[in-house]
Amino acid sequence: MCANSGPSNLSLDRPCSEDHLAIIAKDLTQWEMVAAILGLSEAEVEEVNLSYKSDELPLKRIKMLMKWKNKYKENATYQRLITAFSFLDRCDMAERVRELSTTPSRGGVHHSTPFAELLKTWYAYTDPDPDVWPPIDRRKFCKLEIGKIETAVSVNGTIVKKRVPIDFCNIFSSQTELRKETILIEGAPGCGKSRLLWYMCQMWAAGKMFQQFSLVIYIKLREYSTIQSPCSIADILPCSSDIKERAWREIMEVNGKGVLFLLDGWDELPQNLQINSIFKEIIKSSPKHSLLLSTVVVTSRYVSSDELHRLATSHLETLGFADQEVKECIMDITGNDKAAHALMEALESRPSLLSSCHLPLNAMIIAYVFQVKINNLPTTLLETFKLLVLNCILRHVIKRKPDREHEDITSLESLPKELQESFYSLCKMAFCGLLEHRMLFSQKELNSNSISDTLSLLYGTKLQEATGPRTMYSFLHQTVQELLAAMHLSRMPPEVQLKRFHEFIAKPMFHPFIQFYAGITSLKLNGIIGILHNTLSYHWARIDVEASAMIVYQHFRKAFVSNLMSPLGLSEETLEKFKTVDCKQLIPPDENGSAHAMGRAMLLSLVETSGKQFIEDDDAQSTTPSVGKEAQVIANCLYEANNPTLYELLDEKIQNLQIINVPLTPSDCLSLGCLIARSRIRCLDLVWCDLSSYCMESLKQGLGESPCISKLQIADSSLDEQTIQKLRDVIRINSNLNSLSLGFCTLKHKGLMCILNALKGFQMHSLSLCVSNVQVDDSNGPVLQDFIIGMPSLVALDLTWNPLIGDNGAYYIGQALKCNNSFRTLTLCGCGITGIVSLCEGLEKNTSLTDLDLNDNNICDDGIKRLSQSLASNHTLKTLQLQRCGFTEFGIKSLARMLFHNTTIATILWDENVKMTNEELMQMLKQCGLWTHSIAAILFHCTL
Repeated sequence: MCANSGPSNLSLDRPCSEDHLAIIAKDLTQWEMVAAILGLSEAEVEEVNLSYKSDELPLKRIKMLMKWKNKYKENATYQRLITAFSFLDRCDMAERVRELSTTPSRGGVHHSTPFAELLKTWYAYTDPDPDVWPPIDRRKFCKLEIGKIETAVSVNGTIVKKRVPIDFCNIFSSQTELRKETILIEGAPGCGKSRLLWYMCQMWAAGKMFQQFSLVIYIKLREYSTIQSPCSIADILPCSSDIKERAWREIMEVNGKGVLFLLDGWDELPQNLQINSIFKEIIKSSPKHSLLLSTVVVTSRYVSSDELHRLATSHLETLGFADQEVKECIMDITGNDKAAHALMEALESRPSLLSSCHLPLNAMIIAYVFQVKINNLPTTLLETFKLLVLNCILRHVIKRKPDREHEDITSLESLPKELQESFYSLCKMAFCGLLEHRMLFSQKELNSNSISDTLSLLYGTKLQEATGPRTMYSFLHQTVQELLAAMHLSRMPPEVQLKRFHEFIAKPMFHPFIQFYAGITSLKLNGIIGILHNTLSYHWARIDVEASAMIVYQHFRKAFVSNLMSPLGLSEETLEKFKTVDCKQLIPPDENGSAHAMGRAMLLSLVETSGKQFIEDDDAQSTTPSVGKEAQVIANCLYEANNPTLYELLDEKIQNLQIINVPLTPSDCLSLGCLIARSRIRCLDLVWCDLSSYCMESLKQGLGESPCISKLQIADSSLDEQTIQKLRDVIRINSNLNSLSLGFCTLKHKGLMCILNALKGFQMHSLSLCVSNVQVDDSNGPVLQDFIIGMPSLVALDLTWNPLIGDNGAYYIGQALKCNNSFRTLTLCGCGITGIVSLCEGLEKNTSLTDLDLNDNNICDDGIKRLSQSLASNHTLKTLQLQRCGFTEFGIKSLARMLFHNTTIATILWDENVKMTNEELMQMLKQCGLWTHSIAAILFHCTL
């Protein structure tokens, strides 16, 4: 036992503070024995053990001490801790507790440390990009539209992904659980990700927001693209060495509790640092760095964030400004109501350009250009950024030589000779940096490239290195570097251009650069069309491969979920078959065999989680493949190139376009719309793409002008009211549409009414409508009845997995069946139907329905008996699905009696109702006098 010496009992008999417990937990060993001595039960210790993974031992220690504090409250004192450690002969720990008992509680790193005060001064009085132009009010960035991406698994085993709007001040969770929080913020170039983080810093420094954090540490990742990777987290703290060591020690003592790291620009880090660096360790929170309780926010473009999806605990998207903020931004830059009104009128006459203004950078460029050159508005991404670069150079020249005439400088191609050398040298440096994934350049590199004048296209950043401070230079924006790099490539020999184009089009990180190159050259080089053909061929192959994998994946997911919901469960033999399944037999091979590995990973992920009812959200998201990135970048390139010949040459290649789990910006949708309008695409599938109203506005014109598109699928997307209204406009202007699928979209009552009214507005030759799992209820019954009766061209309606429709909604559908004689397919799977009297009455009078799906409705024997009576006189129905409807052998007998009179039904699917072999079924039918070979052929089609 340790000697009992130290401070008075008064300081030892008070409750322990949480931050002191976090410090104690860091060096705590034998935590389970300590827990027992402190009075925690075996069940409570086991609960702590199960709360965290095996490699999260520090969190288990903290959790145990917090549970002890919450259990004993005022009696969880320093003295009890000292007694426990003394009993275990841990005199060092007992002495450490005595020291802490005399130290004031700080609740994490103290707000008033020299490091915290230094950060607050830095955020309050400096700008991370002082030379960035055009300017904009920083307060606007709290009004950015932010959406939280949520994924879940529905009851039928399908992954559902939706975007939920959240306020800027609520991006952090309110959870009290001791776990690290890592937030990924994605967005398109120029959507305001960096400015959003800096605004967070300023609000924290001013004491207005985010005061739950004692430290907010902003790190611009592009500053580490050229210097040696830091060895420890202490190396990246933005302070001098005399403060750095103390600051880092204080952060480590509390395991990062109350510390917020803001990592800006993951896509600007070289790939080797994305794979293995101190920044990756901050996000992962490796135990060796003692940051298990810190919070991390990391920003990235979509093209570089795949790995972060798996590591992030929360996934957000910045969508840019809403309509009102676009107007305010234009007002700020133009400076007067008259100019702002004129610009808004010009933009409203060009909806595609207006939709691009939701990106703050685009809005700033367009507003400034309009102010300088009235009515001179860009139409493409290339034109927008060329005008930005040109006006930066003009401002630079005017500032240097205000007395000179500059009217002759109307484009980048017409720069005076004295500027051309520096400009094209900057283009070369930008290209070389892009190849090496570098965003920073030294003064030496500028000199070696004969760059005597940066033309205000670069700005300097002072970096603290071991050898002292050093000034590095970066372009105003990464997109500016990509534009200049593309201009350099366009000046290289044709064979080099073709080689680089072929190399870069397959790499997502180079797609913005490729788009600029397409706009500059119009893709007129011989050989370009061959590369596009090959890329599209690869795209279609991937669609086949990955769609097959997804089908297998969803099939086995559904198998697991349905079996887990039933008492049967999966046998060990079945599980072993899943483990040894040969993916080559399920998925077509590709050149690298990646499809096999992907398919196997999908299947094994399901096997490993067979004991869970639902797969974890992050696992579900990480195994969902993205399909269509190649087709999307080609659409962007074609739009920028504006070369009609290319559309004609690729016309036969593009007929069905499928894009799955690819984030689409309004610019992407504008390109897609142009491709649809100029080609013979018949089918467009957009799955898990979460289209905003801006995106739908950009798609609208192309879908309306398309001469061929007849099938539109927008599935698994969170559609807000504005987006649904834009979709309604698309429906109204497309005269060829005969198939519309909105499965797993959040339409609800109002959204469904909007879509149905739009469809009723004009007559089509035939229409198939899928609105499965769109969260409608029985209040939509009258609307559905009016729609079915008023749409003689309706041939198929899918209402799968809308369980709130119920018997009341089924009544109205049954009434509609009496009046519509063009209806052929009706799917009511999982609609919560128990009484089918009205449906049966409709079937008795309907003379067109051929396929009826009533799967997953608890109809039972009485419902099957009533249905059989109605179908006995029906002479059009051919297929009847009654799987998992809760009936017994009495229901089978009712169906058999019906088949004596009905001569048109060829298939009845009745799986998972009564377990019966074909022999048992035959014996039962013979005993009842219901046996015939034709009836047996139909009922034997599907038995368990």
